[in-house]
Amino acid sequence: MSSSDNVKYSLKTKIILVIGIIITLMMAAISISILFQWRTLIIRNQIQNSRNLTKAFSLSVLDALILAENTDFFVEDQLIILLADFKKKAPGIKYIMVLDRERRVIAHDNLKFVNKVYNDSISTAVCKTNSLISSIYENDVYGWIVETVQPLQIAGKRWGVLRIGMDAEKMRREIINMLFILFFSTISLIVVSLLTLYFLVSRLTGSLRELVTMMDKIDIDSDEFHNKPARNDEIGFLMDHFETLEARLSQSRLQLINAQKQIYHAEKLASIGRLASGVAHEINNPLNGIKNCVYSITKDPDDMKQNAEYLELINEGLDNIELIVQKLLGFARQQSKLIGAVNINDCIIKVLQLLEYRMNQKQIKIIHKLDKNLPAIRADDHLMQEVLMNLILNSLDAVSAEGGQIEIHSGQSDADNIFIDIIDNGEGIAEKDLQLIFDPFYTTKDPGKGTGLGLSVSLGIVETHGGDITLKSSPGNGAAFTVKLPIKEKA
Repeated sequence: MSSSDNVKYSLKTKIILVIGIIITLMMAAISISILFQWRTLIIRNQIQNSRNLTKAFSLSVLDALILAENTDFFVEDQLIILLADFKKKAPGIKYIMVLDRERRVIAHDNLKFVNKVYNDSISTAVCKTNSLISSIYENDVYGWIVETVQPLQIAGKRWGVLRIGMDAEKMRREIINMLFILFFSTISLIVVSLLTLYFLVSRLTGSLRELVTMMDKIDIDSDEFHNKPARNDEIGFLMDHFETLEARLSQSRLQLINAQKQIYHAEKLASIGRLASGVAHEINNPLNGIKNCVYSITKDPDDMKQNAEYLELINEGLDNIELIVQKLLGFARQQSKLIGAVNINDCIIKVLQLLEYRMNQKQIKIIHKLDKNLPAIRADDHLMQEVLMNLILNSLDAVSAEGGQIEIHSGQSDADNIFIDIIDNGEGIAEKDLQLIFDPFYTTKDPGKGTGLGLSVSLGIVETHGGDITLKSSPGNGAAFTVKLPIKEKA
């Protein structure tokens, strides 16, 4: 998986994760709020029904208590009848009981609880208040109930309390069912929301993937432009700007190529200037011979044998001059990068021939160990000569006139690459200069003896061919440049 895919999927994951968490939390908060409100409403309605029922029945109980106080019939029997009759008429009642002021049961729909004394918290609380009390709890006998306790009093006189327990199991099941309904509804909404979010984010990242794919197809060495899908959203806006950027990159590439050509040519001309004295000497020698031959012919024009010999020498001298000029023009000519099969050993020999006079003049010893079985590489012949010229000239400037030595080695470092080593025994390079030696216009030579472009241009040429140049040097121990080039041209 590429780094762009990692970014893409990371972005998708982050968006889905963050928005998914927000949606989940919001849905959960809304569901919990609805659950509590619904639960409160159900409980409130159940309690209100229980209160209304208790209040209504308390009037009948009070009537029976007042009547029993003014007559001689047994109020307990009358109350039991009332309780049983009311329980039949009101479904959902679990129990009904009447307690006196001492919290003793004087009437109950279940006779086994008659005369039982209640000391629970509700009975204690109702003795201290004249208000209605309702509570929901789980009874050991009746299960979940809603119990309402109504004080039985009129005009300040208190007979006891009425306690009615309503069945709360139905309400409890309704709340539980509501909880499950809300839970599954919330989960369903979250899943639908996340799927929708995933679809939308996938479309977004898909558009970004298209843009990344188009970016990957950009070839800096090509003027080809790619058609981009028309869009009216932010991604389309981004693609339009990317298209503008691509055009600007293409224009910058052309400007850079022209600038590189100019720099290469400038450095080549500078190298030619440094070769001028040697070339002039090589041309002057045959010219002086030609002048001598012409003088001799002019002095004795009738000596045909001598004239024929001198004319042959003149022709040989002119051939030498032509060869020297052709070499110089071939090296100086500015031309486009032409890739072909190049024998690097031939390039080394050609450069050494151009520098022969200067090396002899300075009495530099040249040692070259060239691998005769070195395979040809895919490169530009003239650019390779320029690289070798710059590196050898750099070594020539570094070595002294006495005892100066330059070694040139070539070979195959591995199955895919060749190398050229150019080693001199010059003064070497200080450690502080090693990191800057390939920078444009940086030179350690005296003013007027170097442009500071040779090594920079050489590195640029080698890198455009997929290779590299390394340097090992220390003060007083010379310098060793290693050029590494691929046998097959890298895309």
